[in-house]
Amino acid sequence: MKKEVSDFVAQLKEKAKNRNVISDNKVEEPAVKYGTKFSDLLLKGPVFSETQIQKIDEARKSINEWRTK
Repeated sequence: MKKEVSDFVAQLKEKAKNRNVISDNKVEEPAVKYGTKFSDLLLKGPVFSETQIQKIDEARKSINEWRTK
């Protein structure tokens, strides 16, 4: 019985080690240098394509039509 308990505890400790290793490998958010202007961050950020903008406009129109009914 003692052997089974010690094996179980060893397995739990090994899982805890593996979990810590996995959590250390998380993707980090990009670092922003201090002194960077907020407007520069916004201007250099991701931009919608024309098709995405059209889809957004269509969704807005359909939502507005649904609201007025």
